[in-house]
Amino acid sequence: VAALQVETRTLAMLRGLLHQLHTVCTCLATGVRAFPSNVQEAAGCIQHGVEGMQASLSHAHSFHDLSGLVLAQSRERVMWAQLSIDELLEYMGQHVPLPWLVGPFAPALVEYPEDVPVEMAKQKGCI
Repeated sequence: VAALQVETRTLAMLRGLLHQLHTVCTCLATGVRAFPSNVQEAAGCIQHGVEGMQASLSHAHSFHDLSGLVLAQSRERVMWAQLSIDELLEYMGQHVPLPWLVGPFAPALVEYPEDVPVEMAKQKGCI
């Protein structure tokens, strides 16, 4: 009975995480509309994988309800999502200006370029 409760809770937590991930993926897919098609496709791939896993788990009451095929497909979706995330991060690192990525920390980077000692930045309260 205890094992069944743990499994039920684990499945519920997994569904919750997938729901949160789906929300983030939806925002990501919306946010990359101005980027090249390969970046948009990567975001779409991530979202599609999450949606597929949500569909697979939606009717399961325990992990025993999931076939080996469904589990294998879920593993594959996670792998493809990870590859797509890696592709997005690589693109962002190579093509997006640093101040855009770091947001509110950009003024400290602009005020204190790399050649200014760290101690000076600390004195000014930026670090």
